[in-house]
Amino acid sequence: MLRITNIGTNGARTLKVEGRLAAEWVPELSRAVADVLKDDSRVALNLGGITSLDQSGVVLLRALRAQGCELLECSTFVSSVLDGGSE
Repeated sequence: MLRITNIGTNGARTLKVEGRLAAEWVPELSRAVADVLKDDSRVALNLGGITSLDQSGVVLLRALRAQGCELLECSTFVSSVLDGGSE
């Protein structure tokens, strides 16, 4: 399961992401980011609550980061996976 909580103010919004970021939840996070970007110029993801992620989640987070999305509060595991470590 994945929980996405929209927090912040207009202009810069943060999505708090908690749970398992896996293939079945990747489209949900992608939609949530797209929805925020309709109204706000920037979005950050607070990933402190991620418990696991699969290759689909890694691909999405790398793509979002490349598009300028700020990734906050990444665990050591999430950081190492995103930076090319083992999944």
